[in-house]
Amino acid sequence: MLESCSLLDVHMAGVYIDGALEAFTLGSYNERLRMAVIHIEKADPGIRGLYTFINQQFLIHEYGDALLVNREDDVGLETLRRAKLSYCPVGFARKFRVLER
Repeated sequence: MLESCSLLDVHMAGVYIDGALEAFTLGSYNERLRMAVIHIEKADPGIRGLYTFINQQFLIHEYGDALLVNREDDVGLETLRRAKLSYCPVGFARKFRVLER
């Protein structure tokens, strides 16, 4: 079962299986760019297809008008980077590092 709610412009959804929260996600929407921004997505990796399910259903139910999806940073995790590359991204955000002198 997919349940969702909205708070301030951040939308949240969770997947409950047998009454237990097994996946959740948080996102927001950039209307100007028609881009969904997925801030957090967590699921039980032992449940095959759960990440794909919450990803797909959240976008369908909360951001059906989105033309682009920003899955945010992969924080240097190779498995997360591979998963994100599997969606065939149209581009990558440039990153900068600011150093204090």
